[in-house]
Amino acid sequence: MEPQGEKPGEADGVLLTPQLLKAHSGEFALESILQLRLRGLRLVGLGCLGECLGLERLDLSGNALTQLGPLALLRQLAVLNVADNRLTGLEPLAACESLQSLNVAGNLLASPGQLQCLAGLRGLTALQRLR
Repeated sequence: MEPQGEKPGEADGVLLTPQLLKAHSGEFALESILQLRLRGLRLVGLGCLGECLGLERLDLSGNALTQLGPLALLRQLAVLNVADNRLTGLEPLAACESLQSLNVAGNLLASPGQLQCLAGLRGLTALQRLR
């Protein structure tokens, strides 16, 4: 039995904190961060990432993410790489109206129908879903 309040894998992975985001970006205010490269950090949760409202480019590849909930708040996000995670759905990305380029290769997306939630993103011109 797992400790109460802990999700499977969280004990082994890393959750994003404001301190971690500031250390990787060099910015002092989360809303000032324009781009982040957080690849291969064993991330299991996105924590406060939704507070980076000015974020335009984000690389989350090579982590252990299973959901993208906080990204729904990132209206300026244009380039997103979430390759090689454990994602089974992309629904939060439907709110990322500025998204132009998306890489979801190497995830647990079993069927092309799981990309249907992205149909409303008119600016999405580059989508990579296979390796």
